[in-house]
Amino acid sequence: MQQTYTDLLIDALLDEGFTVAEAQRLIQIQEEYQTRKASEETNYHRFARWLVEHGRLSEW
Repeated sequence: MQQTYTDLLIDALLDEGFTVAEAQRLIQIQEEYQTRKASEETNYHRFARWLVEHGRLSEW
């Protein structure tokens, strides 16, 4: 039976001494961080584009 990526992460964290609950929470925190980081980059790009469109920042 093929394990999912999450199962493999949990197994690796268990090998390092974390409990199942701790491993699941760490994975959840990592996923939330990645989602937030992707959103921040999107907001950053929107703001930079707005600055260029309104002459506040040069493309060069």
